[in-house]
Amino acid sequence: MLSTQFVIAQTIVSGKIVNERGEPLPFVHIKLENKSIGTISNGFGLFKLVTNSDNKSVSVVVSTIGYKTKRVDLEKGYHIISLDQDITELTEVVLVPKDQGKQLIQKAIRAIPNNYPIEDEQHTGFFREITTWENQENPIYIAETVIESHKRSYVSAHRSGDVKLIEFRKYESEKLDSLRMRIFAGGHHIHRFDIVSRREAFLRNPDGYKYKIKDTLRQYGKDVYKIYFEKKNKISGHVYVIDSSFAILKANVKQHSFFGVSGKSRQFLEYTVTYQLGEDKVWRFNHSRYNTAFKIRGRLLNLDSRYVTTETQIKKANIPYLEKLQFGDILLNESKEYNPNFWDNYNIILPDEHFESLFKTIDYTNKCNDKKQKFNLISFLSRFKNEVTLNWTSIRTTPYKLTYDNSILDIQQDRVASENNSLGLALTFFYQVKPYFSVGYAGEVKISKTGITAHDLVMAGSFNVNPNRRPIFISPRVNLGYQRLDYFIGNYTAEEDFKIRGKSFDSDKIDLFISQRGFRIEPEISLIVEKSRKLSFLMSVGCNFQLTEKKGMLFHEKEGFLLFRKKAFLENGQQNLLIETNQRGGLKNSISIRAGISYRL
Repeated sequence: MLSTQFVIAQTIVSGKIVNERGEPLPFVHIKLENKSIGTISNGFGLFKLVTNSDNKSVSVVVSTIGYKTKRVDLEKGYHIISLDQDITELTEVVLVPKDQGKQLIQKAIRAIPNNYPIEDEQHTGFFREITTWENQENPIYIAETVIESHKRSYVSAHRSGDVKLIEFRKYESEKLDSLRMRIFAGGHHIHRFDIVSRREAFLRNPDGYKYKIKDTLRQYGKDVYKIYFEKKNKISGHVYVIDSSFAILKANVKQHSFFGVSGKSRQFLEYTVTYQLGEDKVWRFNHSRYNTAFKIRGRLLNLDSRYVTTETQIKKANIPYLEKLQFGDILLNESKEYNPNFWDNYNIILPDEHFESLFKTIDYTNKCNDKKQKFNLISFLSRFKNEVTLNWTSIRTTPYKLTYDNSILDIQQDRVASENNSLGLALTFFYQVKPYFSVGYAGEVKISKTGITAHDLVMAGSFNVNPNRRPIFISPRVNLGYQRLDYFIGNYTAEEDFKIRGKSFDSDKIDLFISQRGFRIEPEISLIVEKSRKLSFLMSVGCNFQLTEKKGMLFHEKEGFLLFRKKAFLENGQQNLLIETNQRGGLKNSISIRAGISYRL
């Protein structure tokens, strides 16, 4: 039934866009007249346009910068469409003031709310991503997807937005195992490269760039200024601004400086974005191309990705959280049953014939059964989760009497029970054994003088209590490990330097603590709210039970570099130290409260 539905009442026209000399014109926009449905020609000028209509012919509008816009009535079948150049005199540019390039950019910034949508919209588009090793004919992988995106109003700047996959297919070669990295965020082209919506580069800080008008072109019968921009040796490119409304029609951006990443160095990065004029005289994001390359172990890895908006509608409803393709998601990890009837009857950027033939070699019926399970470093690392939390606990002392007397120090204390709040910072590493069970290590260091230092083995469960919406997890845990409680009792100054257990201490730089250490077990319950699949917020409460204890006094240098301050623990009963308490356990910490973030690699 689905296959039939795609074929019924459709008109499919295809062809090639050429110039007056018969040369192919790439990335030309082809749109149904009076409708928000369209596509672009590919790198060879070829196109295919599908419309849900049983009419014998359709009217299309063909447009690109530098050529006269053309309206053509096309019947089903293959057509060659020739566009004529739209030429203007360069003398008009020569006569303008030297700084007009900057003035045009400033006017374009002020005119953004007038030239682009001021209401939220829903865009449907097509995305293709191809990765290859240099000088290799076959790609490492091809990923293609039809995307639904929610575009927010251009009245204010927006750096991101929601995206949903409608259909998806991929080709993976055996060379995929040679690629020790995965690229994410491909499906977010419509948000990631929309420089007008993001107000990026020269639109964010126009004073930080140099400008020069390089040419005057034409589109829709209007003059279009081609402006070169540059910021030192970091970024450069061209932006196209129409004279009448100061709308930005197109921009090419090249980045020249990069950060090196262990074993990988980016060689270049460039992207192009174009905007298309709608029937309502408003410009909308239409097409983008992103191209970059990394040198990995002496080999060049190329990535080329493209996006085109094929239909625009008034925004309907928000994309449910569980259906969103998040920026950090790996597109290759997505899975969807392949439906060839969909791809044969949908507006896409026509692929290279060789690449399309690779999809036809895939045996989808036995793919899951025949594929050998190999160790996958990316999958292995994705099982790790880290948590960073700020910890609060109350440390209580029972009544005690402390006596320490040697030739240098004479300490006498007799105190009643007291309580002191402490702060600590904890870092936890988890490995997900099963979707609902993880094991890990937790280390805590104290921030306040009175505080806790701990090293624990952690076992944690995970139960999603909000499965149909944004995940909210309840995580029961058990921490089992070694804990040190340090209760600050004061600063002390000796008449001269002294030694404790073979370590020399300066006479006027000593903090003293009652210190208790031993093994403990701490049941804990955590509430985790997912912000994205990479980041979550958490809060937890734990109750500590001391299993073993050894108490004494900790000597700690007061000054010096943190990691190299001397410290020595003197156990009760050693070297004239006597700590008397009328209860077991001189120090107690029962309830701990933690709050922080959880993130995945």
